[in-house]
Amino acid sequence: MVKKQTVAETMVILSFVVFLLILTFSFNGPRGIWQPDEGYYTGTAITMLEKGNFLILYLGEDEIFLDKPPMIYWGIIAGFKILGHSEFAVRFFHGFCFVLTILAVGGLSYFMFQDRWLAMLSSLIYATMVIPFIAANFVTPDTILTLWATLSALCFWKSIKSYGMTRILWQMLLCVSVGLGFLSKGPAILIPCGAMFAFLFFRKEFLQFFFTRWFFLGISIFVLTGLSWYIYIGFKIPGAFSYFFDNQILGRLITEKYNRNPGITGALIYLPVLVFGSLPWSIIWLEKKNLVRSSLFNIQWWKNLPQKPQLLFLTCYFFIPLAILCTASSKLGLYALPIFVPLAIATAKLWKDKAPIIKSYALGYLLKSFARPVKLVICWIILLVFAKLAIAYYPTPDNMKTLWASVRQSLPSGDYEICTIDKRADGLLFYSTYGVEHLTKKKDPYPAFTKTEHILEEAKEFIRENEHGVFLVAEDDIVEVGNILKISGVECRVVHLPHKKALLFPILNGKVEL
Repeated sequence: MVKKQTVAETMVILSFVVFLLILTFSFNGPRGIWQPDEGYYTGTAITMLEKGNFLILYLGEDEIFLDKPPMIYWGIIAGFKILGHSEFAVRFFHGFCFVLTILAVGGLSYFMFQDRWLAMLSSLIYATMVIPFIAANFVTPDTILTLWATLSALCFWKSIKSYGMTRILWQMLLCVSVGLGFLSKGPAILIPCGAMFAFLFFRKEFLQFFFTRWFFLGISIFVLTGLSWYIYIGFKIPGAFSYFFDNQILGRLITEKYNRNPGITGALIYLPVLVFGSLPWSIIWLEKKNLVRSSLFNIQWWKNLPQKPQLLFLTCYFFIPLAILCTASSKLGLYALPIFVPLAIATAKLWKDKAPIIKSYALGYLLKSFARPVKLVICWIILLVFAKLAIAYYPTPDNMKTLWASVRQSLPSGDYEICTIDKRADGLLFYSTYGVEHLTKKKDPYPAFTKTEHILEEAKEFIRENEHGVFLVAEDDIVEVGNILKISGVECRVVHLPHKKALLFPILNGKVEL
């Protein structure tokens, strides 16, 4: 009987893994590289390969790009090495991180509640929530960060529930996970780690956890894994240290320099992100609204929380990062991705509490006993997969694959530079052999590490060095850009492209240079 139960559980787990692979990797190839995020990171990875430099990050020939640490680029490059030059390869590492995160969510849930069915539900819920699913299909550092944040939470929980050298081992693995999170998105990994500090504070275990004879070894491991690249770049590139501090700490938490939903009202962005981003599972919270109200709005519930470690940790894991995100000056929807992990586990707990008791893990029994929820979940998964397919062929000006197809038809053979103006198209580096340079016509462009060159300066270079280049602009900017170029004595021939874009071919010395 025990053997049959084990075989049944194994079959369920294998079926779940197959489902994860289909959900994650299906239709990852047809969609082109989308600007802006995928363009930034893919273009940087391409340039790193071309230069053979995997530590100093370049976006194009001359622009040093220090907005994010290198793990995302290393992952893209690994995809190229394994699978060749394709869009599927670009997204392979990202999808791999999503699968690992789903499994880590289940692992964390199991270690907290010692319930395999709850662990499976937690993984399923996280995998099929709208925001985690969308984030997994677009290359950004957020899915990678969430992986390391979840593994950090898992290591933390195991460490507080272990003793002796086993406890120390989990603490060291915690330092590794936080360090790799730092290498994925910098100090952003410390936001979900705030839940651990709060948990230890409320449990009055802060000093006991940190101040051991292994403290400095843990710090050394974190510095080696998370800070070594920052230290190297800081000494190698003048101005990098100050840019890191401004870009990843001061500019994100305090000042409104990056203008990403600043102020208290900007925090409202997280309400629809959490409610609609956790669909279809947020419906369960609506059904349990009385239980939620009697808990979160009950003073006695909060007073008793420190005596319930699992509930305390989930509460801290959700509310502490959310509070930090709401008070930070820079706010974007995907910043909240790590807190979908405790939300998924809590939702699974609510769902399991009202579901029938699992008597067998045999696939036939599960399909029969849970026919209605299984059908609903399958329909939702099919909807998600077909949504991926629809998005792959959705016509958008941000698709660099279709943009390159239209640009290529208008360019003669030869070695030319494509210059974008205030609307980046770095994803073209993935498709073309031409150089791509970003210019501006603004007096105060985005504060990147490498100052964005003004279009007038580039026009003067065209004249002085007789360079071959073409300007890629929005149709609404044709007149303004043309007038700016006339100041330098450069006339242009206009070629219109789909999606309200255009190419401006400079005419130098009385002839068309392209």
